[in-house]
Amino acid sequence: MEEFRIKGMRVAYQCRGEGTPLVLLHGALSDSRSWKEQLNAFSDEFLIMAWDAPGCGRSSDPPEGYRLSDFADCLAELIDKLNITRPHILGLSFGGGLALEFYRRYPDVPRSLILASAYAGWAGSLPAAAVKDRLQKGLQQSDLPPTQVIEAWLPTLFNESITCGD
Repeated sequence: MEEFRIKGMRVAYQCRGEGTPLVLLHGALSDSRSWKEQLNAFSDEFLIMAWDAPGCGRSSDPPEGYRLSDFADCLAELIDKLNITRPHILGLSFGGGLALEFYRRYPDVPRSLILASAYAGWAGSLPAAAVKDRLQKGLQQSDLPPTQVIEAWLPTLFNESITCGD
């Protein structure tokens, strides 16, 4: 892992390979390690950069109030510092929403967007009351230890009809 200081934060990343640039944006509760297989498989065809978004992996925690636009600006500065030109940007889950925000703010940078399991956000897909409830739940849980947060959210990720095999 290498790193740059961006707006006072440590931002860690991995770069491998040569060729057309491909930027990999991980999902929430993850980091660049989730791209291990892609880094190995595609580095013979692409210059691949996978970062640890602020608050993830080896990157510093972002300041309070850090928003999706701030993540996009941080990513833009990292891409610029690495002299990456016109990359394909692949975003997974939260990374897909970040890829969309990045494109909205910097439309001339990406060569293409690849969105996998992307989610544009609660406000675009849920009623206002549900958005408010989820936000309050997230804020209340932000002070809990990670294991308690996982225990609270994990049951909400699957439909009740999903069962484990015997």
